[in-house]
Amino acid sequence: MCFRVIRANQHILIGFFRYERLNPIRMTPGLLNQVCYKGGKSGHQIKYLPYVPPCEQDHDHKNMNLRRPMSPHLTVYAPTLPAMTSIAQRATGCVLTFNALCLAWGSLFLSNGVETYVSMIQSLNLGMVTCLIVKLILAAPFAFHYWNGIRYVLWNSGRMLEMKQVYDTSKKAMVAAAITTALFAII
Repeated sequence: MCFRVIRANQHILIGFFRYERLNPIRMTPGLLNQVCYKGGKSGHQIKYLPYVPPCEQDHDHKNMNLRRPMSPHLTVYAPTLPAMTSIAQRATGCVLTFNALCLAWGSLFLSNGVETYVSMIQSLNLGMVTCLIVKLILAAPFAFHYWNGIRYVLWNSGRMLEMKQVYDTSKKAMVAAAITTALFAII
């Protein structure tokens, strides 16, 4: 005996696929939750149940219940040079924005002019190495962001998009940023 659960407004065929037993039945909502028999003892039993939608789950829980593996992310793939320069470009942009906001807020809200604070820093008598390190820290984000930004402008114009050129331009941008940082620190 065959047992089938079907939804409302579906067409079903009853029989063992013999020509004389093919019998289409259209289900109506009035037949829901009723059991009907066709053909006596050896016929089919059909139980009509209303459609119950599956419970709502977010993407991760649904995949865990279906025993699907998690998709690989940063833990699986090795970091590539273009990806790391892209992340560094965003980080240096955030650092430069923070520096510009601090400079703007300082010029607006500090009571004395900039000259007062420059003379105050000079009166600290910092060593040459300390000044060089502070200049390197301030110049490095600007230099990297500048040269890597030129690289992105070239990409947006449709140039240097092959993988070999992408790696070459990232290395050249880092070298140019190092040289520019050193020049800014020496000044």
